[in-house]
Amino acid sequence: MAKEKMSIEKKTKLIYSIELLVFVVIFIVIATLEILGIIGKREIMLIIFNWVTIFGGTWLIVDFFWVLFSKKRRKKNSLLDKALLLPLAVYFITFDILCFCNLSFITLEFRRLMMAIGFYYVAAIYLFQAIYHYYKPVPMMLQAIEEAKQEEEKEKQVELPKEEPPAEETNNEEEKPQD
Repeated sequence: MAKEKMSIEKKTKLIYSIELLVFVVIFIVIATLEILGIIGKREIMLIIFNWVTIFGGTWLIVDFFWVLFSKKRRKKNSLLDKALLLPLAVYFITFDILCFCNLSFITLEFRRLMMAIGFYYVAAIYLFQAIYHYYKPVPMMLQAIEEAKQEEEKEKQVELPKEEPPAEETNNEEEKPQD
């Protein structure tokens, strides 16, 4: 029995879903290590996290509205993916503002717990996207699949050997100048 070659569409969707699942594992591990107190013990790392997430959260909100109002950008991106990240953006911006205010209830344990919740939420989003986009690919992936199919079709076309043009007959007679 000959093995059938996996289609480009299925291969692309599978690679994308596996990539998202790898991110799920990474975020779950980071969140779990954060809750257990194995990482995130240094104050400077928490401050860096706050600055990165305040700018990242702002970018997530801007990116959502950019996709929402730009027809060109909406053709390439999934509005659902952008919308799922909005609660995370608001969560992190609020958390960062509370941390920058140095309120009395913001302890190291509280900060690590809040960070871990954010990481678990990202993992849940990526898990959903890995499953959802396997069955309903993002528009950019559909475009990449079409390009790959066209490239494969070009490769499949067998070029016929080009016939050599007939050699021109050469006259050994010299042309006589006309008087």
